[in-house]
Amino acid sequence: MAALNNETRLVMTILFAGTLSGSAVFFYAKYGTEIPYSPMVHAILFGLTTVGVIMIMKAMFDLFLNDRIELWLLDRKIEAYWSRKQRDAEQFAKMRESAQTYNSVMGSKIQPPTLSANTDSVGEIGNEFLASLQ
Repeated sequence: MAALNNETRLVMTILFAGTLSGSAVFFYAKYGTEIPYSPMVHAILFGLTTVGVIMIMKAMFDLFLNDRIELWLLDRKIEAYWSRKQRDAEQFAKMRESAQTYNSVMGSKIQPPTLSANTDSVGEIGNEFLASLQ
């Protein structure tokens, strides 16, 4: 299971290639103009060096760093999964403890206290209602 999806890899590759292209432009502008050739040869040489540098660096990163980065990201996901499972188990234990405190069974619905309507006195509050509030 890959820790990086394809879209993330594509974006990282584009950013990587852009960074290396920018550095190739900088170094060729600084040192490449001293080569005594025509502009066409300079364009071809610049293109080949840019693509060559990108391919070499990408191959080196694929060989050495990608596996380490993916394993690190995968370890982070595994750690997060088990910590979430532990937190869920702790919450379930707290719910079970509070259910035992209130003498109810986990999964059963707690019935609210039923109130009987007192029809003989309108506007008065019955004793049962007051007792259920306490």
